[in-house]
Amino acid sequence: MTKKHNTNFSIDESICFGNKGKVLIYNTIDRSTGDFHRILDCAIWFAKCGKTVVMTPKLDVPYKNPAYDMIYGSLKGTAYYGKCPDLIIDGVWYEHEGFKHLNPKTNFSNMCKRGFKQSDCIIIENCGLTDGYMLRSLEGQMKSGIKISEVWIHANNACRLLIKTEG
Repeated sequence: MTKKHNTNFSIDESICFGNKGKVLIYNTIDRSTGDFHRILDCAIWFAKCGKTVVMTPKLDVPYKNPAYDMIYGSLKGTAYYGKCPDLIIDGVWYEHEGFKHLNPKTNFSNMCKRGFKQSDCIIIENCGLTDGYMLRSLEGQMKSGIKISEVWIHANNACRLLIKTEG
């Protein structure tokens, strides 16, 4: 039995702000998850800062789905081709990561491991660690070869930049 893929992908919702910032949401995104609401909160925050944000759907077996290249085609030729990052903010791919454990260090480590498999720009939920601890950890990850361009922290309906690297 061959699995049929949904090829009817379109933007079905947009939220616009007076500063020309906007959030565009694909019709196939599962809006019932808690993750959706955290990602939407991040998207709205960036849009209120004047950015254009696209919330993208998760695709099962993306390399076999004809819609993958339509949505994620700009990832072709990168280490992230075949992945499904959560957001495009002004043309840059971002992955949002949340956590489930009680241990903040485990949460941070897991969010980074999962996030940097999807994009070199991630938005993570605030897990209660100090900036100093997180920056030292990120420096160690970069020394080990992980490409990190941006890390944002999401908390209290806002995002703040933790680190941005050059190149």
